[in-house]
Amino acid sequence: MNIWFFLIVLLAFSLIIGPIALMRPKPAQMRKEALRKFAASKGVRFTMRKLPKLRTDTDEPGLSPVYYLAPTPQILGSPTWVLMRTHYEHEGNFFKTWDWQGEHRPCEQICDVLRESLPRIPESVSVISQGSAGSCIFWNEKEDLELLEMLIRLLKTLQASSI
Repeated sequence: MNIWFFLIVLLAFSLIIGPIALMRPKPAQMRKEALRKFAASKGVRFTMRKLPKLRTDTDEPGLSPVYYLAPTPQILGSPTWVLMRTHYEHEGNFFKTWDWQGEHRPCEQICDVLRESLPRIPESVSVISQGSAGSCIFWNEKEDLELLEMLIRLLKTLQASSI
């Protein structure tokens, strides 16, 4: 047989298998999908949302993964509060690098829950909010399932404290 025949067969095989191999999810994509499926099994939803803009930001923030619980009727009736990680620690902040964005604040019971929880929250969590969009945590999904479980407990505690 001719060598050209084998080269053409090899090329045809590569043209078929190559794109199929490229469509397979990467390990990081599979890890994120596993986190999202676990959250869904616990009643927590996932979406991508635009990060709120800090007062000191000059550029528009990009999209961020958000894990959230759907709003309850009590939360729907209350104003949205947003607690955001800043780039600096200041005595005027709510807690170390965490400060309120906007004019609305949660009740004192929720503030107590947040003060207790914020020291354990890693840098990968940038925003915690509650309002018409539900109880939300903006998290870049860099850590593992153990942190996600802690964040889900925090979301459920925040939602229970709002009732």
